[in-house]
Amino acid sequence: MSAESTPRTTDATTSAPASLTGRLRLIGPGIVLALASVGASDMITTMNSGAEYGLALIWVFTVGIILKFVLSEAVSRLQMSGDRSLQSHLTRFGGRLFPALFLIAELLVGLFFGAGVIAVTTNILQALFPVLPFWPTAVVVLLSAAILVGIGRYGLVEKAMIGFGIIVFFGIVALAISVFQGQEAQAVAVETMAPTFPNGSIITVMSLIGGVGGATGILAYSYWIREKSWRDAEWKPVVRIDLFISYALVFVFAVAMSAVGAFILYGQGFTIADNDSLFAIADSLVSRIGEVGRIVFLISFLAVVYTSVLGGFSGIAYVTADCIRVLRRYPHQDKLEHEMSAKSVEFRAAIVYLSIATLVIMGLGKPVTLVLIYAAISAFILPVLAIALLVILNRSSVPAALRNKEVSNVLLTICFLLFGFLAVLQVKESVMGLLG
Repeated sequence: MSAESTPRTTDATTSAPASLTGRLRLIGPGIVLALASVGASDMITTMNSGAEYGLALIWVFTVGIILKFVLSEAVSRLQMSGDRSLQSHLTRFGGRLFPALFLIAELLVGLFFGAGVIAVTTNILQALFPVLPFWPTAVVVLLSAAILVGIGRYGLVEKAMIGFGIIVFFGIVALAISVFQGQEAQAVAVETMAPTFPNGSIITVMSLIGGVGGATGILAYSYWIREKSWRDAEWKPVVRIDLFISYALVFVFAVAMSAVGAFILYGQGFTIADNDSLFAIADSLVSRIGEVGRIVFLISFLAVVYTSVLGGFSGIAYVTADCIRVLRRYPHQDKLEHEMSAKSVEFRAAIVYLSIATLVIMGLGKPVTLVLIYAAISAFILPVLAIALLVILNRSSVPAALRNKEVSNVLLTICFLLFGFLAVLQVKESVMGLLG
């Protein structure tokens, strides 16, 4: 049998539990995915939706979450179809092409990702503790994430993410419940509960569908489940429960943030344009639910952003390292001595790259030209992934239990068309920006 269809047996591999209780005990990568996929930009997107449309666009986020669940589930099936890394699987369709494309995208994502999230994390810490200086605090935040991920133990990152996830979940739910007080908030809920189409704009709807959840997290999920030794079709029920919980958490986040935006800002014509606006909302909570409300918001905000730092560093490092490994070793990348590892030189080099890029971009500010190029290229991650999954997961070399069914093919086609359209829009926007 070929290496493509025969899983490699490892000492870490154990049998998948048959009971629901046993499966629930193993969840973890999905929580990491959920927390890595939402950050400050998603808080802005969802709260702006609530501020402008109340609760009427929750259906839009729901559609986007379902489509990203479809992509993540397909990625996991591809991962379990043989004991090789995601980029190794993708070489079955295009050789070095996909590792090269994803490497370019991830290097650009890594160039700007850290600067943004580390700066926001530092600003939140300063809002909580005004005596903290910016640069020393930023360096400490950066080093804490780089060391935690760079140690090369996924389990350590997962435990940290779950701890922060508890803060995120209870914090945002408590905020949504707290601001849902009084007749004014209840009137907004009643008035905006019915689903609507925003101003007849299909582009607005599609942009919101693509707005919650990150592309790199979907790619990285395959590495996280591989670290858990979920490596064949026997683990499919565990993965699906894990992903269901993951996107249920993303849904709760989107609904809670939309509700906070709706109950505080609906009808006021206020737009959350940047992170500073989020701090203004924190201050406005004092008059509504007291200083405790402000602190809960800031702590929840901190947990959301710092988990996106940890998850983002982990995800970018895995994908970048695997792309480099495959490009260096192809077509022998699946030999045991070249196996993908979080302790590899490539993985550690990716962490160093992320750290240096973070400090450089924070010092220089975000160069407009590079940001526009980054946005254009990274927008193609999801449509490229969707078309690859459509091709590879319909091949006879994939175990029957892991191949696409008709529903999967239809939904992956929708993902390709939708995210492809959004990528074209992003390229158009970037080109217009470059041309001035």
